[in-house]
Amino acid sequence: MTKTPSKDQLLEKACTEIKNLFQQVGWIDEVAIQQEIRRGDGPDFVVELTGREGSRVLLIESRVSGEPRLAREAVNSLLLEMKLWSRGCPVFVAPYISPEAAEICRANKVGYLDLAGNCYLAFDSLFIRTQGRPNPFKSRRNLKSLSKPKSERVIRVLLNNARRQWQTLELAREAEVSPGLVSNVKKILRDKEWIEEKKRRICLTRPRSLLEEWIRSAPDPGEAVHSYTAPFDFIGIENAIVERCRKMGLHCAFTGLSGAVHLASGIDYRQVQAYIDGDPEILAAETGFEKKGGEPNVVLLQTRDEGVFYGSRQVMPASRLQYSRPAEKTVQSVEEEIRTRLQIVSPIQIYHDLRATLRQQGPEAERLLEQVINPSW
Repeated sequence: MTKTPSKDQLLEKACTEIKNLFQQVGWIDEVAIQQEIRRGDGPDFVVELTGREGSRVLLIESRVSGEPRLAREAVNSLLLEMKLWSRGCPVFVAPYISPEAAEICRANKVGYLDLAGNCYLAFDSLFIRTQGRPNPFKSRRNLKSLSKPKSERVIRVLLNNARRQWQTLELAREAEVSPGLVSNVKKILRDKEWIEEKKRRICLTRPRSLLEEWIRSAPDPGEAVHSYTAPFDFIGIENAIVERCRKMGLHCAFTGLSGAVHLASGIDYRQVQAYIDGDPEILAAETGFEKKGGEPNVVLLQTRDEGVFYGSRQVMPASRLQYSRPAEKTVQSVEEEIRTRLQIVSPIQIYHDLRATLRQQGPEAERLLEQVINPSW
């Protein structure tokens, strides 16, 4: 993976790319590049194109990153500079211009070019467009930091309260992290234009994009996922987990299919899935769960941070009745079984776990998204 160039390296490489590009255009005879300095302001450099159709001047504004916020900043600067040029064409240059940033440029009639080979230039009889080239400078270091336990706490708070506006200290207290960490997360989200800031308060503008990136950035769950078989039905398994955790002094909450079945319709409940903040192997041995061949009906997730329990809620008895198979039991036994109190994690955490941690195949995650999460946004 290529190292992201500095500002000076970017300008040097951009000049070379522009010369090579326009030397292939038939009606252009000369490409002259010069640094433009107007009272300490103005574009980074200008490109004068001369040929049989006359002359044109490209105003080049660069940024060391092509994320949406920086692209919008460059576009606004170029639109102001355009007022001083009668034949100027604004062009944004960056090491790599993201699809979202490219759309910002096109919507404002600003051309763009990056060092990956993506390009959009449209003026006079010239139209050049190349897209889909991958990012050779791609570094997901910042985005990967969203999946660190403390950063995830901030993400959960924002996604679970998507309509709320937050001050930094309020958000830090709610997420139980430092204000400095909140500021770091804010910078990442601001550059992606997933949040907006007004009067020192932030709010989410694109929660779905943040949720998808959080899922994409999730680390391999690895040894945190423990699968077993148990000789009980689902309510019996849930009750056994709750009772054993209570005796062992452990915190537990159900997720995945075990959470979605209480929130959305059309959920195929085929496996009990729960978080515990202790050793799953010890709990499994105490409750009679075994590791056997075949399809397991129990999955215990070992928490790496207490933040997974943010937004947990208690399940109402009525929601447990839907899969209790009362025809196979007496009314009294069903009433006794559903009386055990249990918690499920937040809908956001359930959706994340179905896709990123449990990697559950099926429509359950999308049903939860459409029926529960989207309406809350």
